[in-house]
Amino acid sequence: MRYCGRRILGTVLAGFCVLASSSRARATGVPISGFYPFAGISLTDKFSEDDGDISAHAETSYSGNPLSASGNPYFDIALIDTGAAASLLTSTSDAAFNVQGAGFRGTEPLTLGGATGSLVATINDPFGVYASGVGAPNRTSASGSPLALNTSLMAGQSNVSVATLPAESDLPNILGIPFSSQYATYIRNDQPQIFSLNGKTVRTPQIQFNALGSGGQGISRRVPITLDSPDAFLSPPSYFPNFGGVLNGDPYSENPTAPTVMFNGSLQPAAAYFVNTSVTNKGITLSGKPFLLDTGADISVVSEINAVNLGFDPTLDTPDFTENILGSGGTLDKVPGFYVDQLQIPAVGGTITLTHVPFIVLDFPNPAHVGNVAEGLIGMNALAGRNIVIDPNPATGSGGNNPSLYVSDPVTTSHDWSNPTSSGSWTATGNWNASGAPSTLWIANVRNVSGSAQEAVVSANSTVWELNVSGSGAAAMNVRIANGVTLSSFSGANIETAGKIELQSGTLDSQYVDIRGGTLSGNGTIAVGSGPIVGQVENHSGVVAPSDRAAGSPIGTLSIGGRFVNDEAGTLAIDLGGPTGGTQYDRIQVDNDAALDGTLAISLINLGSGSYAPAVGTTFTILTAGDGVGGAFASVQGPDGYNWQVIYLTNSAQLVVGNPGDFNNDGVVDASDYVVWRRNSGGPLNYQAWRSHIGVTYSGSGSSENAVASVPEPASSLIIGLAACIFALRSRRLVGSFGTQRR
Repeated sequence: MRYCGRRILGTVLAGFCVLASSSRARATGVPISGFYPFAGISLTDKFSEDDGDISAHAETSYSGNPLSASGNPYFDIALIDTGAAASLLTSTSDAAFNVQGAGFRGTEPLTLGGATGSLVATINDPFGVYASGVGAPNRTSASGSPLALNTSLMAGQSNVSVATLPAESDLPNILGIPFSSQYATYIRNDQPQIFSLNGKTVRTPQIQFNALGSGGQGISRRVPITLDSPDAFLSPPSYFPNFGGVLNGDPYSENPTAPTVMFNGSLQPAAAYFVNTSVTNKGITLSGKPFLLDTGADISVVSEINAVNLGFDPTLDTPDFTENILGSGGTLDKVPGFYVDQLQIPAVGGTITLTHVPFIVLDFPNPAHVGNVAEGLIGMNALAGRNIVIDPNPATGSGGNNPSLYVSDPVTTSHDWSNPTSSGSWTATGNWNASGAPSTLWIANVRNVSGSAQEAVVSANSTVWELNVSGSGAAAMNVRIANGVTLSSFSGANIETAGKIELQSGTLDSQYVDIRGGTLSGNGTIAVGSGPIVGQVENHSGVVAPSDRAAGSPIGTLSIGGRFVNDEAGTLAIDLGGPTGGTQYDRIQVDNDAALDGTLAISLINLGSGSYAPAVGTTFTILTAGDGVGGAFASVQGPDGYNWQVIYLTNSAQLVVGNPGDFNNDGVVDASDYVVWRRNSGGPLNYQAWRSHIGVTYSGSGSSENAVASVPEPASSLIIGLAACIFALRSRRLVGSFGTQRR
């Protein structure tokens, strides 16, 4: 069974989230995971005191008294999610904004239901919500400091009711369609922002909220968007007053029964925009399909019947990849995905044509018609590396464009390693096929070009958009990150066949790390994710080795700020040279959860006093995970003559030298142990250990220390958006759209 690590992809009142997947698209094509657009937010007490006024109002300036414990403006970040019918606050942000202390805590529950269950949020009284991008000149704080924004540059909306999520929810703050419907939202991937907040790296395009009808900001390619049907235009967002309270003398703003949401022309809740698409696979074309446009989704989705029409049956056929879906009530495991030959989005000024595009297959409710299944969803992986403007301003009798999505050409550029020597400096301009040193808009392709082993040495901090490392056969290609140096990626780091990233007490900081045929090694730190969205290191079919003996680092500790997934074709290589972790044997330290499968490969090494020979009962804590360990290694390979046993605890995996001959660890050496020996291709020393101990019963037989613990499987993580009444994570990957239920 495959276990995956977690990601988010969620939407509210029509939304869902996809978790970590077991695969990704080719590195230089359309990725499985796209970007996360975050805005800085601040709250004030600005609301309408007029009874009967339940509409949200656009605000041209920051007004009202700030909501916070100190009385000064407090700032946080929120995911811009056009698939979310309402805006949401995490319980942590709710406390920091002092919503309850300021008297804006509501009493009415909001059930967010999806494919895997539901959770209950709390609807707050209306107040003011203000937002801006987090790049210059908006952000005034240095990286690593508490977030500080220039309030004079923030766009606003007053008289808005948002819902507060329960503490157990993994969703981030959400700035939903009620806010973005009153502005033309400009998402600038040509200005990628990378900074530290609350100990996590935030990666987001710069965001601008412009006046409705202001158009494409110089982008000529325009994709028409609709809400549901040609006559279903956006109406101002409103909250639902508590009429029972009103009849008893309460103001309309007290304890709303539903948060601020959008309505279409038929006065039905509407949670997302739609774009027409044309999808082609195996010579079959589905034209004119309305797919949700969801900025909160970093992965694209197609319905089950559309997948069948495209030649892929999610029940009968083997998927190209799988994703785990995190919903409000749990997870959906191994949601199938496949690559379509071509996706076209018709546009004035040049149709957008993408090839080899990854889609997951999932039925989710249409947010405009919750009883029906949506055709599909366009996530931000399809628009990665482009500037986009979403202007929902409808055409008027005096002319003007319909609601439109403006999409630029790619703003990133590919650069290839060109130095044929065995070693070269990462920052040297002559080592690349184009002039200049690596920068934030570079897709850095570090491929072996000499036919023998090469390396690129990163000896100073550097940032690129995406990193792809590969070699060929014995011609390996290594990117070595030196002591105290950080190599950052706005998107992902892909370690492909014969590629290697080696940490020499350095740091790799990336949205995700994906290993397919390559190696991640050394002693250092991996930081993955974007702000509140946890990322992961996924070893799909390569090797993760904390030590790097070839580089003279016999023992190491690899610290992962995020999740770790060792898939069924992946290998975790651990060196043992003594009983002390970090100095005598390798360790993996994971901040969040770890999902284990594949192979554990054990080596005994010489640290200067002869090859290490551990005694029976010696225990090595080779992996720790703050949020839990799930799954188990399918194969444990180690030096012959030892009985290697892995014990899976709630937050760690321990390697124990077991009793001689007891290969199935049941406390008795008998014929069943011989069967285990044969199934594992034998071994003369192990056989002799069995033969010389047959009939022996060891003390402590059946004790918990000799049992493989049953540990809950952690999910994986990718953000699709609160769109589509169900409720993805990865670099790449929650799906499950939320439906509103009122009491």
